[in-house]
Amino acid sequence: MRAILLTGTADGPELRVADRPEPHLGDHDLLIEVRAASVNRADLLQRAGSSRLDTQGGSLPVGLDAAGDVIAVGPGVTGFDVGDRVMSLTAGGHAERVAVDAGLAVKIPSTWTYAEGAASILGLAASHNALVTAGRLAAGESVLIHGASSGAGLQGVQLASYLGASPVIATTRSDRADDLLHSLGADTVIHPSSGGFADQVRAATDHAGVDVIVDHVGGPYLGDSVIAAALKARLVSVGRLGGGLGELDMEALALKRMEIIGVTFRTRSPSEKADIIADVARVLAGTDAAEHLRPTIDRQLDWMDAEAAQSLMQANRHLGKIVLDVHASHTERT
Repeated sequence: MRAILLTGTADGPELRVADRPEPHLGDHDLLIEVRAASVNRADLLQRAGSSRLDTQGGSLPVGLDAAGDVIAVGPGVTGFDVGDRVMSLTAGGHAERVAVDAGLAVKIPSTWTYAEGAASILGLAASHNALVTAGRLAAGESVLIHGASSGAGLQGVQLASYLGASPVIATTRSDRADDLLHSLGADTVIHPSSGGFADQVRAATDHAGVDVIVDHVGGPYLGDSVIAAALKARLVSVGRLGGGLGELDMEALALKRMEIIGVTFRTRSPSEKADIIADVARVLAGTDAAEHLRPTIDRQLDWMDAEAAQSLMQANRHLGKIVLDVHASHTERT
């Protein structure tokens, strides 16, 4: 089968199509014929950290998710059948076929395309884990999402609104995403590039401060986030798009009795990841969830254009997910 690999060359890392062995189907695995896979910020981080790839052809699989059709089921798997349309976390999702632990897969809602499945699985998993598991969000609590125009940020706004957060406050660097963010459930959109955001957040919460903060930006926003926080707030650090170092007023942290919680998939066990995916499945089974949580797709490209897709993400001019159609010649089913 064919797959896209990050390959070391004399001119630096490049994405190349290569023949790979067929994936091995374990007892608790699903074999998926991939129809779509998304491009994620972590793909760029992988590329930036790939200097160890030798110039003689060292390579790494690319892609953190995949959506497609189940074509084989391991003997220890229950709840899935051949022919099911699924979306899954995986390593090396930019391939014609992948074998995934069934615990990392979710059936694609019947009204979604394969591309929408690929666009949503990682963002929904990260957002639910941040808002609910780590942030302990309760209906009626206020939410602030930093970096809300990112793919995961957009889905976080949708999920917070769907779960009954009020108000939902989003920060983003420019106004180009304002209309979209409001349509997805943001009550207030703030542009920190024009100054600090703490006063605006407090005004949007009747000066009570915000209960749950989901931060995709990192260090530069830490100080104002503590000022903007309510008593007993939870700040969940998901990403560090703006850098990993920030100044923390520990006296303010203590007085507010707030928590700062770090989350990542990189240090989670397979069973911990499966618990997160099970949470996603439960949310998607809710009334009208599929319609409320339908992901925003900026564009779809053929998977042979993976290099161009990464360049588009690097340029940071997209709004929504960039998705690769792996089997573009096949008829899309809905």
